[in-house]
Amino acid sequence: MKVSSLQEASWPRWTIAALAAFGSALTAYLSWTKLTAAQTAFCTQGAGCDLVLQTPYASLFGLPLSSFGLALYLALLLIALVPGIDRWRWGALFALSLGGVTFTAYLVYLLAFEIVAVCLYCIASALTMTAIFVLTLVGHRWQKPDNLVLGGLGIVLVGMAAIYGIYNVQSAAAGPVDYSVALAKHLRASGAKFYGASWCPHCKAQKSFFGPEALRFVPYVECSPNGQPGSGLTKACADASIESFPTWDIAGQRYMGEQSLEQLARYSNFTPTANTVKKTGK
Repeated sequence: MKVSSLQEASWPRWTIAALAAFGSALTAYLSWTKLTAAQTAFCTQGAGCDLVLQTPYASLFGLPLSSFGLALYLALLLIALVPGIDRWRWGALFALSLGGVTFTAYLVYLLAFEIVAVCLYCIASALTMTAIFVLTLVGHRWQKPDNLVLGGLGIVLVGMAAIYGIYNVQSAAAGPVDYSVALAKHLRASGAKFYGASWCPHCKAQKSFFGPEALRFVPYVECSPNGQPGSGLTKACADASIESFPTWDIAGQRYMGEQSLEQLARYSNFTPTANTVKKTGK
């Protein structure tokens, strides 16, 4: 990609270097905690970042997934700092940061739909990589934007193909998926809602059908603001006109009372995949 001969501001390059250094420190710390099984700072044990690092999706080919991010950040840092490479510096920064943003989208998908957890370190890294990419776009005078678009499209397509392969490798490493976990993820992804109250015995029974592993994926909405009968409804439940517990809202239809996993699967058109194994008896 040909660069302009006009003098450019130096701050975008140095800002990219600073962001890449921050990203390197962040991913180095995550890699260290993964390798040593140490408790991540500012994270509750068994939740958030700690939970994310315990999943099979936190590794790839036996290495912490964050170590690949570390390698990318170090490459960006090196390219931003090394003198005498202005002819291809910004093209390399663009290609690497766009690849990083593409992979970041995959990580966000894992957090939202596969792991269902909030990891502040992961979010910070995603924002850092996105900021680097934006700076490569606005911090340099690109002479041929059309070539930039075409090159970017190619990078995204290659990245998506690589992500597809990575997802298959990680899914295989994760092993068979429990039927209740797969169903809970499907219900969440389909927009279904399970309205209940903490004091409701039938709601507790409904939750027990899924089991502890699947429960965190269930799209549960708490309707009792104070955890006591007669304390009124939360706004979400009042707006949904919930009158009894448990109530399921699936594809625009309401189902009151306890529902078996088979009934929920039928209501939501859930089809198990080949690696789904039914471990529960409900």
